[in-house]
Amino acid sequence: MKKLLVTGASGFLGRYVARLAPEGWRLVGMCHKHPEGIPRKMEFIQTDLTDKDALWAAFKAIRPDAVFHLAAISSTNFCEENPEISESVNVGATATLTEFCFETRRRLFFTSSGQVFDGLSDVYHESDPVSPKNEYGRQKARAEAFVHKHLPDAVICRVPVLFGQPGPTSRNFAADWLRGWQNGRPAVAFYDEIRTFLSGKKAAEALFLLLEKAAAGIFHVGGREALTRVAFAEILREALQLPDAPIKAKSQSDVKMSAYRPPRVVFESRKIRELGFRRGAIRDNVLDVFGA
Repeated sequence: MKKLLVTGASGFLGRYVARLAPEGWRLVGMCHKHPEGIPRKMEFIQTDLTDKDALWAAFKAIRPDAVFHLAAISSTNFCEENPEISESVNVGATATLTEFCFETRRRLFFTSSGQVFDGLSDVYHESDPVSPKNEYGRQKARAEAFVHKHLPDAVICRVPVLFGQPGPTSRNFAADWLRGWQNGRPAVAFYDEIRTFLSGKKAAEALFLLLEKAAAGIFHVGGREALTRVAFAEILREALQLPDAPIKAKSQSDVKMSAYRPPRVVFESRKIRELGFRRGAIRDNVLDVFGA
């Protein structure tokens, strides 16, 4: 049986990867601080991704056939305020994983972000030059460049804002909204920030499709519709039959933030759709992960 190493296994996307693993693959999760968040069906090893020697020792012990590198410090404000700490994970750990996969001839699947773009274009294609305007985006862009230079057959999978059910050690904005509605609190959502939202389940499906197809290069994996956060909140409310759930619309400029937020990141995802990826309507995806 082949082994798939999953970094960030206790995180939001890692849990969906564990649920959707195909037959013939044995999953080994890697995390640093929250082993209690590792799904039960996944073996795990606790390792500090920023400790290069420990990471190499873990690789040699696991001897994976492929690597899903999902781990990241993804809070844009945290990265802006703590660039050295976030750089060690977002760039340093990615470089170590890339070196390992190069030397052992293993496949690497690296998840990146729409934050590598400035958000000033209508649509972004895989071939568009990166244009980050916050520290997280710059770190992801540097990590992408390192992966592409040293491991050209790797997959760089740029995912949009994801939604779904979090685990015990992860969070998700949509689940936070649902909990807030249960307690009478409004969902605070931007009306001037547009994304191609995608469920965590669909993102995991995309990763396994790319693994199955032995793909290489950059892939955008965005949802079908380009929506403001307010529009997404309205779909969430309607799909789950919560007509009285309050939504408080705000502008990005209403909220003090350390990091720049791209106003519009819309992915053109034709490349992965040509491999057979089916995104589905956003409402159907909401029902799929949150229940009818």
